[in-house]
Amino acid sequence: MAGVVRLEDIAAPTRTRRTALAPDAPGLVQHVARGGLAEEIGIEPGDRIVRVNGHPLRDILDFQFYSSVEEVLLEVERDGTVVLCEVERDLEEPWGITFADPTNDGIHVCENACPFCFIKQIPKGMRRSLHVMDDDYRYSMLHGSFVTLTNLTEDDWRRIEEQRLGPMHVSVHATNPELRAALVGNPKGALIMEHLARLERAGIDYHAQLVLCPGVNDGPELDRSLRDLSACGPYLKSIAGVPVGLTRFGLERQSRRVRLSRPCVRTMPGAMLDMRRHTPEEAEAVIEQAETWQRRFRAERGETFFHLGDEFYLMCDRPIPPASTYDGFPQIEDGIGITRMFIDDARAVVRRAKRAPSSVHGRPAIIACGTLIGRTMEREVAAVNAATGARLDVVPVENTFFGSEINVSGLLTGRELQRVFTGRPGSEPLFISTTMLSRRTNTLLDDITLDDLRTSLQRDVIVAEHLSDVIAALAA
Repeated sequence: MAGVVRLEDIAAPTRTRRTALAPDAPGLVQHVARGGLAEEIGIEPGDRIVRVNGHPLRDILDFQFYSSVEEVLLEVERDGTVVLCEVERDLEEPWGITFADPTNDGIHVCENACPFCFIKQIPKGMRRSLHVMDDDYRYSMLHGSFVTLTNLTEDDWRRIEEQRLGPMHVSVHATNPELRAALVGNPKGALIMEHLARLERAGIDYHAQLVLCPGVNDGPELDRSLRDLSACGPYLKSIAGVPVGLTRFGLERQSRRVRLSRPCVRTMPGAMLDMRRHTPEEAEAVIEQAETWQRRFRAERGETFFHLGDEFYLMCDRPIPPASTYDGFPQIEDGIGITRMFIDDARAVVRRAKRAPSSVHGRPAIIACGTLIGRTMEREVAAVNAATGARLDVVPVENTFFGSEINVSGLLTGRELQRVFTGRPGSEPLFISTTMLSRRTNTLLDDITLDDLRTSLQRDVIVAEHLSDVIAALAA
């Protein structure tokens, strides 16, 4: 039962941890910037940095921490030989090193059983990293990935505190202990407020996320979570509420869970929670509830503090809040406010239209997007076309692979784009969103590369973040 879990039971320091995607060459230097300290002392791409001041490196965070002193001894392996590099440096002097992998031991694998886990909702054959259930605090700091804190060992906690690893991005979901344990499928989930208190005591900045599931952790439970989180200390920087996502594979899996599960499994936390998407009416209710809290936070804290995922507004065709209410977009990596940035960029293009290159006039192009943002995209593109003379055609693509309820651009696969655009007449370029590509592998969700896509579609495929990027590419 969640109620009998104690803070000291978080994990033993020596617990065996499961990892995945460990690099073949830990500490491999991928790139050395010109003019940096690494180039000056002779570090080259292909070298491996294995120790700093006697400390073995677990990841780039260790490198940053142990090398942030004036006198540094690097142990560098080159062609099987370890070379010692003694360095005296100014503390502000950049190393100029890019590592091939951020971690030397791979990615920490999650031990939770969240009923809405997206990894469990995808079939085999996708991008390799998509099949890893990760809950790695290092990726939370480095890339804004969300972690539950339930998979931390005591050694992890001590390292976070010693190296002041922040900001952390925490999947809270609910502050009700038993409900939170159910939502992460782990009795340790009940310790969420104790975990957040430990971050506060350590002075670690953190952001909170609530994946909202209709009838589960919205309504009164959302009020409770916001009330509890608002009582946290100054290191909680923002709260986001995002709608649960369910692929057709996840829905099929959920429909089979009663028939296939053993009776003992049905008593596990979260095993039988009913997961489904919000209806437009339920999305409206979430927005109204959020606006009440936002008014309160702006009055008490001088900031909105609690932000909703763009999907809530788009699914019921409500206006996206103005940029001034996003407090500097603290959770933009989670897509919070990305539509507002897109809209403001498009309107800036219209305002600057008189300065647009004449080469844009009459230039055709296709913009592919998910169906959720389709109407917004069409509205803004029509204004840009009218102002610049460009001929941009928006094509919302229904997600037949994951299911029509998965309707954001970032979850469109390469095969969906091939399905819609193969054989389409014309040679105009196809623009796709940066959210469709992995920043690490530069591939789409199903491991199709841009070159594969260009070859199969027999047209140029260009990645763009905003409409200003599209106009710039057409003018080039």
